Amino acid sequence: MIIQESRIRTDSGAGAITRHVLHGPKNEAIRCLCGSDWLLRDAMREARREGLTYGLRHIAFNPAQFMTDTQLSEFAQTICREFEADPEHITLVIHQKDGSTHGHLLLPEWQQDHILDSRFSWIRLEKLARLEEIRLGHALVAGRHDRPIIKALEQEGRNREAEQIKALIPATAQEKPRSAYSAQARRMAERQGADLPALKKLVCALWAQSDGLKSFRAALAEHDLLMREGDRTETRPGAHIIEDRKGTLIGSFTRLTKVRMADFRTLLAQEKQQTAPPIKPVLPTGRIPVRGMEDYLKKTAPAPAVRRTHRAMSLDEIRQRACIVGIIRKKEAILTRKAPESSLSPLDRTHSLTQWTQELTGYQKQLRRRRKRYSTARKEWQKAQASWWRRLSGISWRRKRVMEEKFLHLLEMIRYVVQALLHITGLRATPPEPLRTILTPQDKPALERFIKEYDDEFTAMAQPAKLSHWLNQRFDRMVRARDERIRRWGKVHQPEKEQAGREITQLRALLKTRPGVPEHRELVQQLIHLLPAEIFRPPELKPEPKQEITRKDTPKQWKPPSMS
Repeated sequence: MIIQESRIRTDSGAGAITRHVLHGPKNEAIRCLCGSDWLLRDAMREARREGLTYGLRHIAFNPAQFMTDTQLSEFAQTICREFEADPEHITLVIHQKDGSTHGHLLLPEWQQDHILDSRFSWIRLEKLARLEEIRLGHALVAGRHDRPIIKALEQEGRNREAEQIKALIPATAQEKPRSAYSAQARRMAERQGADLPALKKLVCALWAQSDGLKSFRAALAEHDLLMREGDRTETRPGAHIIEDRKGTLIGSFTRLTKVRMADFRTLLAQEKQQTAPPIKPVLPTGRIPVRGMEDYLKKTAPAPAVRRTHRAMSLDEIRQRACIVGIIRKKEAILTRKAPESSLSPLDRTHSLTQWTQELTGYQKQLRRRRKRYSTARKEWQKAQASWWRRLSGISWRRKRVMEEKFLHLLEMIRYVVQALLHITGLRATPPEPLRTILTPQDKPALERFIKEYDDEFTAMAQPAKLSHWLNQRFDRMVRARDERIRRWGKVHQPEKEQAGREITQLRALLKTRPGVPEHRELVQQLIHLLPAEIFRPPELKPEPKQEITRKDTPKQWKPPSMS
């Protein structure tokens, strides 16, 4: 889901946003679920009365997969709760275009007694979009603020959602995702008769089909487009923009094609080097004397070609040798093949332990907080149990129920952090199951059995000193298991490698022998299972068809003349 936010200035009024949202001519259908143009104009009047710079906040959200009007409306209510906006004074409009739907939510900046919250609004909106995608089971879309979103979710205790969003962050450092153009630039281009989304797809397609900047410029020229150096050469040296023949700006080359600026500068240098004029060789300018002409011609004459004395090979022999060389290369690839894990870099103990410890820190904090709550509840119950008056009044019984409830939640937290430990260290394939908020005494036996089964892991998570020892043991087991898998892989593939070595020796001997000699024929018979039949086997002689004797070929028999 792509979500964008813009703020409408009070002095600009509500006319433009009303025409775009409520009367967009390019939409197949427009459904106004709540609000009206009158409500938008009234919000502008209130903002003008309060002296606010901005009167409306426009939030557009476009899901990648289909969402019903009810789901879009529920997501709009989630946005209202996040920013503490009054849901009775919002305007929600659904646009349908090309068979897909997207929503436009308009919130008044003046909320009757306070201004709409705007702190870290972009990050919070992206967080809501990622959570909605997880809730509906849609594919997650990478955003610019994934790292702050992960940190916020971990602070809220949503480690499962944080792990799913963490998978969106690439392992190697790269530029953050960014849009090729802003909504304002798109509206300006539409007023000038240009379709920016279509032009962006065209530029991306032309760049994908080109093998360099020279062919890319030629492809742009065929579509009446031009790439030139940007106007802001002082602030952005080397930046190039793409525009049409009328001068309408389409966008920056790096933004449209998602090419890094450093790579683009390299392409520019290569293009400049290719278009540079060739250097002409310097010829001697002085006159050569006639007496020295013969020596000069001998020095400058090309070397005579070496006469080849070996026997010329036929076309069939060339094909056979090429086929044998290809088979040898395939067999050599078998010899050099290694176990998949052996090509990886060796495990780094310090890096692995540091990474595991950092990922487990949040779970340890949650366990300590839940343990502290249970300890406090238990002390309160013991204090009430010591007083006879509190026992008679029922306070002790109520404190005992609270303590038992806190104990169940502590057991659930232990189950959660132990599963997280197993998942982080590779002993569990799936992330830990989410924490359950409602627990009953019937859940207690299963939780106690789980803790008894994983007592070592629970002890490690509860005591930081023992956690370091447990992680070191886990790392040693990982290294031993990896070495054992590599050894088993080598043992399984050792016969195949030995067979490939023997066949390579025979194939090389076949290359050294001449066709027709008995040794060559013996090697071909030994390697007949490797060599293609259509190249190394002689064609079978087909029997000649029998000639049928026709009636014309038979001699005519003499017949006596008829007596009439």
